[in-house]
Amino acid sequence: MKITAIETLKTEEFSNVLWVRLHTDQGLIGLGETFYGAEAVEAHIHNTLAIRLLGKDATRIEALNRAMVDLPMAQSSTGVEYRAASAVDIALWDLFGKLTGQPVHNLLGGLNCDRLKVYNTCAGYGYVRSHNIRPVDTWNIGDAEGPYEDLNAFMTDAGALAESLLDSGITAMKI
Repeated sequence: MKITAIETLKTEEFSNVLWVRLHTDQGLIGLGETFYGAEAVEAHIHNTLAIRLLGKDATRIEALNRAMVDLPMAQSSTGVEYRAASAVDIALWDLFGKLTGQPVHNLLGGLNCDRLKVYNTCAGYGYVRSHNIRPVDTWNIGDAEGPYEDLNAFMTDAGALAESLLDSGITAMKI
Protein backbone atom coordinates (compact mmCIF):
# COMPACT_ATOMS: atom_id res chain seq x y z
CA MET A 1 0.00 0.00 0.00
CA LYS A 2 1.91 3.02 -1.32
CA ILE A 3 1.45 6.62 -0.20
CA THR A 4 0.36 8.59 -3.26
CA ALA A 5 -0.51 12.01 -1.84
CA ILE A 6 -0.23 14.08 1.32
CA GLU A 7 -2.97 16.59 1.95
CA THR A 8 -3.04 19.15 4.76
CA LEU A 9 -6.15 20.99 5.93
CA LYS A 10 -6.69 23.99 8.20
CA THR A 11 -9.75 25.93 9.19
CA GLU A 12 -9.91 29.64 9.82
CA GLU A 13 -11.81 29.06 13.05
CA PHE A 14 -9.14 26.78 14.57
CA SER A 15 -5.99 28.05 12.90
CA ASN A 16 -3.70 26.21 15.33
CA VAL A 17 -4.98 22.77 14.32
CA LEU A 18 -3.58 21.01 11.24
CA TRP A 19 -5.20 17.89 9.78
CA VAL A 20 -3.16 15.54 7.60
CA ARG A 21 -4.61 13.09 5.09
CA LEU A 22 -2.40 10.38 3.61
CA HIS A 23 -3.80 8.95 0.37
CA THR A 24 -2.81 5.49 -0.88
CA ASP A 25 -2.88 3.56 -4.13
CA GLN A 26 -5.53 1.29 -2.58
CA GLY A 27 -7.91 4.21 -2.10
CA LEU A 28 -7.56 4.27 1.67
CA ILE A 29 -7.04 7.61 3.42
CA GLY A 30 -5.40 7.94 6.83
CA LEU A 31 -6.19 10.92 9.03
CA GLY A 32 -3.86 12.55 11.54
CA GLU A 33 -3.73 15.88 13.33
CA THR A 34 -1.50 18.13 15.35
CA PHE A 35 -1.85 21.32 17.33
CA TYR A 36 -0.02 24.65 17.33
CA GLY A 37 2.06 26.33 14.67
CA ALA A 38 0.00 24.86 11.84
CA GLU A 39 1.66 26.93 9.10
CA ALA A 40 5.17 25.86 10.08
CA VAL A 41 4.14 22.21 10.52
CA GLU A 42 2.37 22.25 7.15
CA ALA A 43 5.47 23.66 5.44
CA HIS A 44 7.69 21.00 7.04
CA ILE A 45 5.35 18.21 5.93
CA HIS A 46 5.27 19.38 2.31
CA ASN A 47 8.85 20.64 1.99
CA THR A 48 10.76 18.03 3.99
CA LEU A 49 8.68 14.97 4.83
CA ALA A 50 6.83 14.49 1.54
CA ILE A 51 9.97 13.38 -0.31
CA ARG A 52 10.57 10.80 2.41
CA LEU A 53 6.98 9.48 2.31
CA LEU A 54 5.56 9.62 -1.22
CA GLY A 55 5.77 6.26 -2.98
CA LYS A 56 6.66 4.45 0.24
CA ASP A 57 4.83 1.49 1.80
CA ALA A 58 2.45 2.94 4.39
CA THR A 59 2.51 -0.28 6.44
CA ARG A 60 6.19 0.23 7.32
CA ILE A 61 5.24 2.65 10.09
CA GLU A 62 8.40 2.42 12.19
CA ALA A 63 10.71 2.77 9.18
CA LEU A 64 8.75 5.80 8.00
CA ASN A 65 8.85 7.27 11.48
CA ARG A 66 12.64 6.96 11.52
CA ALA A 67 12.81 8.59 8.09
CA MET A 68 10.78 11.52 9.43
CA VAL A 69 12.77 12.12 12.62
CA ASP A 70 16.31 11.10 11.67
CA LEU A 71 16.98 14.27 9.73
CA PRO A 72 20.14 16.27 9.16
CA MET A 73 20.81 18.74 12.00
CA ALA A 74 19.59 21.72 9.96
CA GLN A 75 16.16 20.09 9.57
CA SER A 76 15.78 18.56 13.00
CA SER A 77 14.64 19.78 16.40
CA THR A 78 11.94 18.96 18.91
CA GLY A 79 9.22 21.42 17.87
CA VAL A 80 7.69 21.77 14.44
CA GLU A 81 9.42 18.68 13.10
CA TYR A 82 8.10 16.39 15.80
CA ARG A 83 4.59 17.82 15.60
CA ALA A 84 4.68 17.16 11.84
CA ALA A 85 5.98 13.60 12.32
CA SER A 86 3.34 12.99 14.98
CA ALA A 87 0.48 14.03 12.68
CA VAL A 88 1.79 11.76 9.92
CA ASP A 89 2.34 8.91 12.39
CA ILE A 90 -1.29 9.15 13.54
CA ALA A 91 -2.41 9.04 9.89
CA LEU A 92 -0.20 5.99 9.23
CA TRP A 93 -1.74 4.11 12.16
CA ASP A 94 -5.21 5.15 10.99
CA LEU A 95 -4.39 3.70 7.56
CA PHE A 96 -3.09 0.47 9.09
CA GLY A 97 -6.24 0.14 11.18
CA LYS A 98 -8.40 0.59 8.08
CA LEU A 99 -6.29 -1.90 6.11
CA THR A 100 -6.55 -4.57 8.81
CA GLY A 101 -10.09 -3.79 9.93
CA GLN A 102 -8.84 -3.32 13.48
CA PRO A 103 -9.12 -0.39 15.87
CA VAL A 104 -5.74 1.24 16.39
CA HIS A 105 -5.72 0.40 20.10
CA ASN A 106 -5.67 -3.32 19.17
CA LEU A 107 -2.73 -2.75 16.83
CA LEU A 108 -0.86 -1.00 19.63
CA GLY A 109 -1.25 -3.89 22.05
CA GLY A 110 -4.91 -3.89 23.04
CA LEU A 111 -6.79 -2.52 25.99
CA ASN A 112 -5.09 -2.47 29.36
CA CYS A 113 -8.23 -1.42 31.23
CA ASP A 114 -11.96 -1.37 30.60
CA ARG A 115 -12.64 2.15 31.87
CA LEU A 116 -10.74 5.41 31.92
CA LYS A 117 -11.23 8.40 34.14
CA VAL A 118 -11.65 11.67 32.31
CA TYR A 119 -10.61 15.13 33.38
CA ASN A 120 -11.72 18.57 32.36
CA THR A 121 -9.32 20.99 30.73
CA CYS A 122 -10.23 24.41 32.07
CA ALA A 123 -10.52 26.15 28.73
CA GLY A 124 -13.08 28.03 26.73
CA TYR A 125 -13.91 28.55 23.10
CA GLY A 126 -11.22 31.18 22.59
CA TYR A 127 -8.47 29.34 24.49
CA VAL A 128 -5.32 29.19 22.35
CA ARG A 129 -7.50 29.18 19.27
CA SER A 130 -4.97 31.07 17.18
CA HIS A 131 -1.22 31.55 17.27
CA ASN A 132 -1.79 35.15 18.42
CA ILE A 133 -1.99 34.21 22.08
CA ARG A 134 -2.49 37.07 24.50
CA PRO A 135 -0.57 37.24 27.77
CA VAL A 136 -0.98 34.36 30.21
CA ASP A 137 -3.09 36.45 32.58
CA THR A 138 -5.99 36.34 30.10
CA TRP A 139 -5.37 33.24 27.90
CA ASN A 140 -7.73 34.77 25.33
CA ILE A 141 -10.62 34.94 27.78
CA GLY A 142 -13.29 37.23 26.46
CA ASP A 143 -17.03 37.23 26.35
CA ALA A 144 -18.55 33.77 26.64
CA GLU A 145 -18.93 32.23 23.19
CA GLY A 146 -20.78 29.15 24.37
CA PRO A 147 -22.03 27.27 27.42
CA TYR A 148 -18.69 25.72 28.44
CA GLU A 149 -16.39 28.61 29.31
CA ASP A 150 -14.50 26.64 31.94
CA LEU A 151 -11.36 28.78 31.95
CA ASN A 152 -13.43 31.87 32.72
CA ALA A 153 -15.33 29.88 35.36
CA PHE A 154 -12.07 28.71 36.92
CA MET A 155 -10.65 32.24 37.01
CA THR A 156 -13.81 33.70 38.58
CA ASP A 157 -15.22 30.87 40.76
CA ALA A 158 -13.16 27.69 40.73
CA GLY A 159 -15.26 26.14 43.51
CA ALA A 160 -18.49 26.44 41.53
CA LEU A 161 -16.79 24.96 38.47
CA ALA A 162 -15.48 22.04 40.55
CA GLU A 163 -18.98 21.39 41.94
CA SER A 164 -20.45 21.50 38.43
CA LEU A 165 -17.86 19.04 37.16
CA LEU A 166 -18.46 16.69 40.10
CA ASP A 167 -22.18 16.75 39.30
CA SER A 168 -21.22 15.47 35.82
CA GLY A 169 -19.01 12.71 37.25
CA ILE A 170 -15.74 14.46 36.45
CA THR A 171 -13.38 14.27 39.42
CA ALA A 172 -10.31 16.10 38.10
CA MET A 173 -9.53 19.26 36.19
CA LYS A 174 -6.42 20.46 34.43
CA ILE A 175 -5.63 24.08 35.07
